[in-house]
Amino acid sequence: MKKSLAMMLVLIMVCALPGIASANGNSSIESAVITHDNGVLKNAVSVELKDVTFKTSVQVKLYSGETLLTTATLNTDKLGTGSYPYLTCCIATQTADEYWALTPWTPKDDVVPNRAVLVVDGHEENTKTFTLDADEWAALPGTALPGSIERAVITHKKGDLKDAVSIDLKDITFADSVQVKLFSGDTLLTTATLQGVNPGSHGFLTCCIATETADANWALTPWTPKDNIVPNKAVLFVDGHEEDTKKFTLNAEEWAALPGTASYSGSIERAGITHANGVLKNAVSVDLKNVNFESSVQVQLYSGETLLTTATLQGVNPGRHDFLTCCIATETADANWALTPWTPKDDVVPNKVVLFVDGNKMDTMEFTLDAAEWKALPGTVLPSSGSTTGGESHWHSPVTPAPVPVVVIPPKTGDMTIWQSILHFFGVI
Repeated sequence: MKKSLAMMLVLIMVCALPGIASANGNSSIESAVITHDNGVLKNAVSVELKDVTFKTSVQVKLYSGETLLTTATLNTDKLGTGSYPYLTCCIATQTADEYWALTPWTPKDDVVPNRAVLVVDGHEENTKTFTLDADEWAALPGTALPGSIERAVITHKKGDLKDAVSIDLKDITFADSVQVKLFSGDTLLTTATLQGVNPGSHGFLTCCIATETADANWALTPWTPKDNIVPNKAVLFVDGHEEDTKKFTLNAEEWAALPGTASYSGSIERAGITHANGVLKNAVSVDLKNVNFESSVQVQLYSGETLLTTATLQGVNPGRHDFLTCCIATETADANWALTPWTPKDDVVPNKVVLFVDGNKMDTMEFTLDAAEWKALPGTVLPSSGSTTGGESHWHSPVTPAPVPVVVIPPKTGDMTIWQSILHFFGVI
């Protein structure tokens, strides 16, 4: 009897093992291939799955490299939960399969899938890397030509055009987004994002990057078009994927003449210690280049994150100046550079300056001064000093406090001690 029960228990455990194993993560991806429409199959990447047991959901994520292209989710209204020895996930390049809903995507000729990830009931079960034939993939109906940038030119306000850099785009097929990033050299100036246009395929689009009010169809990240910073590169992104890059040359004078480009400019060339020689002062002197201003030029001097003083240009006519030297003196302030009150300290060495032109931050420079040379500058004080440098420096000799008389009265030994008698005689007590 005991032997029979033991045998039955073994049989139950063996029969249950396949279900237990499947429920504990034996689902796998067997293969991934291109299939073609034949009445049963679709033009698709078909991913063969094995031993899939699920309670809530089955998903297959399709990648090209590290880029997620789309996620296919099994329609449980069509196929109920349970265990399936084989399933085929159909990731169609045109109309999605009724059994597999897809997140929005644009299959591109030049973006070939090469990896699939199986997720069952929210848990990643298996990953499969594969290689598809690039020509066969590009030939599939539904895959789109990569978008391209045809040209970039300056346009002027007339009818539907704006004062702008206008970038002509070709073969744009998108499900989610189109963006154009505008550069000058390696500096990103602004990013234009298409809005108010239905997803789909568009033979031609013109991206309008306006220098004044943004175009209704192209939202811009905040930027200030500068006379002396001329755009020369655009990069196209479709659905988050980089599609094309175009370098171009605009006429610098035509760019500077566009309404909306700002005249203010400036950069920091260097910062160093100077010594009084009849022209220069004992100071941190900051050389500025190509400063063009209408109202103000300011240089903030820092030690680490601590603002020491702000120098404001005065007595110089607004306009363009190829070179200016900001003199942040340690004693009497320079006539052309008013300083906010500060105390140059021996042990607080400046190491950063920030340039503002017409209230706009233009440049930052970090530098290293010789600590001993800084300490030796006239006007720098010991750390304990509290004097300030602004209009002029002040020094006060230390005040010696007057001595305070101390009277020692011995302990009382009788009605009146000798010392008390003497003090009483002189009228002290």
